[in-house]
Amino acid sequence: MKDKESTLSKDFPKKLKELRTKKGWSQGQLGKRIGADLQRISKYERGVMWPTMELMVRLAKAFDVSVDYLIREEKNVAISKIKNQELLHKIEEINGLPEEDQYTIISFLDAFIKRRKFEELVNG
Repeated sequence: MKDKESTLSKDFPKKLKELRTKKGWSQGQLGKRIGADLQRISKYERGVMWPTMELMVRLAKAFDVSVDYLIREEKNVAISKIKNQELLHKIEEINGLPEEDQYTIISFLDAFIKRRKFEELVNG
């Protein structure tokens, strides 16, 4: 169990439940779609048990997502794409601000990015 825990996202149970509820499926309905019983789906969603690779592929197909999406921790994916450590630090600081301030900063960034793209389009 320890090996699988280190390779699978800690977010997997949460992602699985979110995907299932977005589809409006019960645990039993999902189980029927992938060839697993209700108890197994419940254990996956609680993080008590991890699916085999075969069932992971069936889950990905059922939800029309990649296996990579199911097993990768989202935080790590986003962070790994940010190479500038100062930018990463600022994003972490912004995340700690009140929501209203965050939206103000996002609006400013949107305006800056749009202006930059316009300049690139005009200047070729």
